[in-house]
Amino acid sequence: MIYYSIYFPIGGPMSRWVVPQRPGLKAEGKDDPDSPLSRVVKYIPTEIVSAYTIIFSSLVMLRLPPGQAKYGVLALMLMFLITTVVYVAKQTGGVVRRAHLIVSPVAFLAWSYPISSALLGELFLGAVALGLQAIVIALSIVIVPREPERSV
Repeated sequence: MIYYSIYFPIGGPMSRWVVPQRPGLKAEGKDDPDSPLSRVVKYIPTEIVSAYTIIFSSLVMLRLPPGQAKYGVLALMLMFLITTVVYVAKQTGGVVRRAHLIVSPVAFLAWSYPISSALLGELFLGAVALGLQAIVIALSIVIVPREPERSV
């Protein structure tokens, strides 16, 4: 218990998925609803980030010719974009599912596009990367999962 209180002093570890807002004065649940910044962080599953980073690094180590590297990383991004949608669809539920299905794929692209810039060559445009990141932030502010009010 001491270990828990030292490392998780405010109510324990954070939820892996966005925590919805709940009606009422005091929300029923162990986690407080997420702020827009917290939602941005949670929209790309850690498993997706880890796997993409490992495979992307392996692709870089192959030292492919620029043309092959460019199309290889595009294929990788497409594969992981689809994987993100499938993973989120299977792992989430309730009111947060729709929010994740809308924002997570865009958030993945906003993260993976600049990370992959070294292999994308002339296909990488800084304005596109900035635009994608702005869209994710805007979506995280606008799309706020809310649990419906319960009838008494």
